[in-house]
Amino acid sequence: MKEETPRRRHRKGSCNRPVHHFGEYPEAPFGTTWNDRAECFNTGVHGQSEPGIHGIKGMGAFSIVVSGQYEDDKDDGDTILYTGSGGRKRSDGTREQTCDQKWSDPGNEALRKSSETGKPVRVIRGYELESEFAPWEGFRYDGLYVCKRARQENNKDGHYLICRYLMERVPGQPPLRRRSPVVGLYMPIPGFEDVQPLAPGPKPVNGRQRIRNRLTALVANDQRIHGPCKELRR
Repeated sequence: MKEETPRRRHRKGSCNRPVHHFGEYPEAPFGTTWNDRAECFNTGVHGQSEPGIHGIKGMGAFSIVVSGQYEDDKDDGDTILYTGSGGRKRSDGTREQTCDQKWSDPGNEALRKSSETGKPVRVIRGYELESEFAPWEGFRYDGLYVCKRARQENNKDGHYLICRYLMERVPGQPPLRRRSPVVGLYMPIPGFEDVQPLAPGPKPVNGRQRIRNRLTALVANDQRIHGPCKELRR
């Protein structure tokens, strides 16, 4: 029996960026970064401007954004406990829930379907995620994961139900970046210096600018830990 293939649509003005696409995405290799959600949406890697799950009810999820919008998210790198959609007011600006999450939510239905099909899901991490694997700035594509489990359970406070998913990273991909203790820097990965390519956009800064930016980050981190030096207090 021939495997079901998602019907491809394309964004306006583009002939090679399908909106409904499982797996790796054209023009966005592992480690591609964007300044914000809008840039990520415009490339088609995540086809939702706000919701964290992009998918179709009967087919599954194409991508998710893990950005720490829910307190029950837990990121251990190769495994992620991901909280579904709904259950809180978008206008209050907090991560606290105000009601139960439901399977009837389109995103929750799609990711639940992925737990049945086993099709890979693109994972994008955001800078607000409280994890050593999150980027310091913007949003970053961190490869493919498979949804191994989908179930409802109580949130950490025990007040409301959440739709929770166990995501496991597909083996054989480049290693994930980890944040360095120094703000703005990452831990080195021997043999994978180019694991985090820049997204298509303006040309990178020159060598002198890179050195200045790194020194600025080091000074800011030192001041955060020890406070401003005497010269800066004057």
